[in-house]
Amino acid sequence: MKNPILVSTTFNDRAQAEKLLAILLQERLVACGQISGPVTSSYWWQGSITTATEYVLSVKTIMARYDLVESTIQLNHPYEVPEIIAVAITHISDDYQDWILQELEG
Repeated sequence: MKNPILVSTTFNDRAQAEKLLAILLQERLVACGQISGPVTSSYWWQGSITTATEYVLSVKTIMARYDLVESTIQLNHPYEVPEIIAVAITHISDDYQDWILQELEG
């Protein structure tokens, strides 16, 4: 499947996000990624509300690579339960989609 997707995860340290992005790029699992932040996140964790400063890593890939991207994130992520969210890219320019596919093929 060549359907483009956007996968995101969060980190409490920018260097960890940069390290994972490098791994995903080197393994050609993603075409590109951006690190945003810091952002303030609030969430339930172990029975109480927690607030933390985090960095968001967003990467572009295709649905056929999702399982490998997810397992790579889980293997290299410091969180016990990392956020891993994928959304379908429903509208994308033909040129940009072609570029993503080209980069994933190496």
